[in-house]
Amino acid sequence: MRKIYTLLLFLLFSAVLPAQNVKNNTQFIPQSEVPLPVLERQKSVFPTNFVSEWQVQKINEMQDAPNLRYIAKFEEDGRPGFSASYFPDGLLLYHSEFIPGEIIPAPVRLKIEENYKDFTIHNSEFISLYYPQREIYLVKLMDDMQMQYVFYDTNGNEIDKNNLPVELLFLLR
Repeated sequence: MRKIYTLLLFLLFSAVLPAQNVKNNTQFIPQSEVPLPVLERQKSVFPTNFVSEWQVQKINEMQDAPNLRYIAKFEEDGRPGFSASYFPDGLLLYHSEFIPGEIIPAPVRLKIEENYKDFTIHNSEFISLYYPQREIYLVKLMDDMQMQYVFYDTNGNEIDKNNLPVELLFLLR
């Protein structure tokens, strides 16, 4: 009887686990593989910052330039938790800064507490989006059983994920 239950559990998990496989379209790359316009733009916009790693992000599994984004992870004034995303031609799409949940501005914090009473704020990223120009808070919420990401503008208005550029949704991984 125990063998039958074990076999059933094994079959159940083997059927469920492949469904949870999520493709990660982002990979680490050496600085030598980053296009020169991206490197120059990073240096001009963030001249005093130390880039700790570079990543390339493939949108829609395509290898052509319009579907690639280059991401710099860097430190500002010795503090880690910053990133910037670029198109291959050096155009800056957004930059973000990690911020602890305790220092999220009051308008955003109050709306989250009102809309997500059962959740606690775990952490957040402040994102300056350049095209279209917007400032957004990406907030990670947690309760006893689940984790959830929500987006808010600086006035505390929740933003539907469907109204965001696809590049920002890759931050949820």
